[in-house]
Amino acid sequence: MIKRHTKADIRRELEQQTQAFLNKGGEVCEVESGETGLVNGSYRNAGFTFNPQRQERTPLNTVMATIDSRRSTKKPAPAVKPARNRKKVIYDDFGEPLRVVFE
Repeated sequence: MIKRHTKADIRRELEQQTQAFLNKGGEVCEVESGETGLVNGSYRNAGFTFNPQRQERTPLNTVMATIDSRRSTKKPAPAVKPARNRKKVIYDDFGEPLRVVFE
């Protein structure tokens, strides 16, 4: 059975990794509250296009016609079983069975 990591285990592991980083000569930079990693406080806008040119669409008329033709072909209806006679019990006024009739 695999033991789940508790929050204490995760904290301990993070602390060990941090200490190993610092022991190797790594540094932790202090960052003031409210500072951001964004350049000039904004996201990189190079990836956003506000007025993209329309792309040429691929016509799918033949594909849609094929799909529609598959939908329109109907499967044969399942064979209907002939109705069987059902047993019905006829009771008297006192709830006692009198006879059995097949309908």
